Amino acid sequence: MGRKFEPCWDHHMKPESKLWKSIKKNMPDIFFTRIESWAMPGVPDVYGCKDNIMFWIELKKVTKGNIVRLSPFQKSWHFSHSLQGGRGFIMAETPDPLLLSIWPSSIAISIASLTPHNAGKSWTIPASQAAWADIQDYILHSPLPPLPQKPASK
Repeated sequence: MGRKFEPCWDHHMKPESKLWKSIKKNMPDIFFTRIESWAMPGVPDVYGCKDNIMFWIELKKVTKGNIVRLSPFQKSWHFSHSLQGGRGFIMAETPDPLLLSIWPSSIAISIASLTPHNAGKSWTIPASQAAWADIQDYILHSPLPPLPQKPASK
């Protein structure tokens, strides 16, 4: 009878959901929409917009090791979006060391495996308010790498 009530939704939340909550809390100036992509595989988890800058973020929470994995649908979406000059990122939390890393989606598809070592930028977790301001600035203002090249037609 003396058990403390703990909401069950927090324990059963997908790992990316906790990262999503952290993003919303720490970047309140950005208009964010969480996308449920079950209807269209490959579409990133989050759409954001601030000051006429629109972007997409694929969220990943790595629970073992430090390699971030993308599905073929995700790779295809990021490649196609990048070809049109779209602003997109993969953001992942890795356990060893505990980091929050970001890759521009235009380069993420050309690297064999995404690790904090080849990220565009990484921050130690828990991130300070200054780090969150830097994350926001990176997402909104970092120069994007050159556009990927379309495969040659045969």
